[in-house]
Amino acid sequence: MESKIVRFSSVLGIFLVFAYFSLRTKAEFNPKSFERKLIALDKVLTYINDRPHQMNVDATFSVTLSKVNLMAALFHENVQYLESRFFIALKEIVVLSNMTRKKLMNNVVPESGIELSLQSTLNNLTLWMRPIWWTRIFPKDRPIPNEELNYTQVVKSIREGWPNETESDQCLFKITRSSLNGECQIPQTCAEALIRNDDFSGYSLTHRLLMIQIAERFGCRETASLPFSYLVPAFCARIFQDLVNLEAWNFPDLGRDLMIEQIVLCGMEGYYEFLDKHYEDLILSWPHRSGCFNFQGFSEEHKMTRRSSSITDFGCNNHITGLAAASLSLLIRENIENELGQ
Repeated sequence: MESKIVRFSSVLGIFLVFAYFSLRTKAEFNPKSFERKLIALDKVLTYINDRPHQMNVDATFSVTLSKVNLMAALFHENVQYLESRFFIALKEIVVLSNMTRKKLMNNVVPESGIELSLQSTLNNLTLWMRPIWWTRIFPKDRPIPNEELNYTQVVKSIREGWPNETESDQCLFKITRSSLNGECQIPQTCAEALIRNDDFSGYSLTHRLLMIQIAERFGCRETASLPFSYLVPAFCARIFQDLVNLEAWNFPDLGRDLMIEQIVLCGMEGYYEFLDKHYEDLILSWPHRSGCFNFQGFSEEHKMTRRSSSITDFGCNNHITGLAAASLSLLIRENIENELGQ
């Protein structure tokens, strides 16, 4: 089995070397933009809170991340510079996120024993409460779309590759179970596949990143053959290229859902590229008037779904709706931590 660490082009390697030393120029706080995000997040959390039985385990996890980001924003030193109306709204949304999370934990019924175990372990708030060190992957120009990819290849890349949803859940279950038994370990088969030198993208790539993130949170140690400190920025660099490719084809198939998943996972690592105003505006242009989200908008009926998601009221989808809440909370946190101050 191929077990070499994934290598990238020399140019990308240079980008990664400078990633931790290249900070974004401080942006100016935009009250109108901030208000739009607060309103959108309030609406999507209210939608989820009112329909706990239409949600799933992934939506619960997304709301947990939402609460973590909102709490971090509320208790950041820069919050003192918020206008009082925004501060009050932020506190109210924190309360809403907490209420929604509790309701989901009590009402969402996992579909399997593995999902039940993951719901009880991954939604521990203390696992995800940590400072974010904001930085860039690419110090200058963003990558351009891969012109060698055609539409069929882009769509195919979204769903294919290791791990699929079942394989990802099995690896995560084994990681969390090992930590509960006293020593966190990534199963050998999962570790070997994580660093397999294959042409991976789409959900297989974001699931690999999530696996590393969860292994870190549960105390698994990186090794010479499995260096988390290298793999996280390397994965996010590749994920951003994938995001650029998706947008070039107008986010086909499950592209919107995948894009927001990419933004949440790599945004939580502090990479500014994923929290760009351009992607923020895209997310804010997608919700239904009720606050929920769907894979491809609401102009016509679509039947596409993922195993771990289902249709909710107004033709929305619980997976992308949960992710949208997490992404909006992260964008709000970034604004407070980086755009407010004296």
